[in-house]
Parts: sequence; C-alpha cells; structure tokens
Amino acid sequence: MITFLRNNSLSILWGALIILLTALPGSVFPALPSYMDLFQPDKLVHLFIFLVFVFLLVRGFRMEGTPARIRRNPVTIALTLAITIGGATEIMQGLIIPMRYASPYDFLANVAGSILGAYLFLMWEKRNRKSELENPKQGESDPGHSPSG
Repeated sequence: MITFLRNNSLSILWGALIILLTALPGSVFPALPSYMDLFQPDKLVHLFIFLVFVFLLVRGFRMEGTPARIRRNPVTIALTLAITIGGATEIMQGLIIPMRYASPYDFLANVAGSILGAYLFLMWEKRNRKSELENPKQGESDPGHSPSG
C-alpha cells in the first residue's frame, strides 16, 4: 500500500489541487465575458487540469506495487475516477460554493481533458516502449544478438 501511495503521490496531490481550486468561491477568480460560455479561456484550464490528472493516474497505476485489479485496467479506472471527480466538482460548485455555478461546458472540458490525457499517456508509453526496443540499455542483451557480439 505504501508503494502504491508513493507511486501515485503526484496524481493524489494533483487531485487534491483540483478539489481545492473548484471549492474556491467565485469572487476569487477574475470575471470573464459571458458571450459564449463554451469558448471561455477557463475551458482550456479545465482541459489541461484533467489531462494532467489522468496522465499522472495512469502512470502511477502502471507502476509496480499497484494492486493487480488496477494494473489490469489503469486507463479505464483513471478515466472513471477523473470523470466522476469532474462531475462531482461541477455539482459541488452548483450546490454549495458561493458565486460558482455548475456548467455542463466545464464538465465537457473535464471529460475531453481526461480522454486526451489517457490518449497522450498511451502514445507516450508506446514511444518509450519502441525506444527501449530500438536502444536496449547497456548490460542487457539484445534478443537478436548473442552477448559475445
């Protein structure tokens, strides 16, 4: 359990930051024009925050020390967790945070960022795996060659 928490410390801290930021009253943030809510700059912030969150979650879930049931489906579990948190924070803002409101567009940005984070992690992992196959670490034998050369 300690290893799991250590491997996921960044995603745990990032998740706590998400909850903290979404729990701040609306008066803390600068007012933005409301001409088109879907294209306000804060949607990029939502997208970025959840992209990083899912990337960190999947990265941590892939590490040794993670329970087998999580390691088997890290992307699905990370997406489910992030989308649930994204929805819960929007509901929380609409019900209990002063001067904040629940926005379906913010939720869509959270979901889009989550999906993009999972996709980028899988692409990053694929690139790293390909790089490791092309350039084995010193001291490891290349499967196509004998150790003597």
